[in-house]
Amino acid sequence: MELTITELNIELNNESKLRIRQKAIRMFNKICDNIQKITVTVDDINSPKGGKDKICRVVIYAGGMPDIVVTDNQNSVISAVNLALTRARTTLVKKLKRKQKNRPSWREKPIEEDLKKYLT
Repeated sequence: MELTITELNIELNNESKLRIRQKAIRMFNKICDNIQKITVTVDDINSPKGGKDKICRVVIYAGGMPDIVVTDNQNSVISAVNLALTRARTTLVKKLKRKQKNRPSWREKPIEEDLKKYLT
């Protein structure tokens, strides 16, 4: 699983990047077989004015299904990242369960009497 953290109009220190990376790895560790790449983009819309302007966009590229894109905006970067990652994980788990539910099941067909003599 490849994890990319991108900053737009905002500076994240190394501790914040590490916390984001650890949170993403912890949340997607059990289901990482299906995930090829995760991109976390953090943006500050109106710079230092304040308000609910920190945006986090999480994009999950998983094999065999469409990409999952989740966006959340909050007052702080960490809370926006936490909520976006949580919603992305929930969405991914739902899609994986739906995919497994729709998988065709295998059933054993009865062998016809005339074919049994060739199998014994």
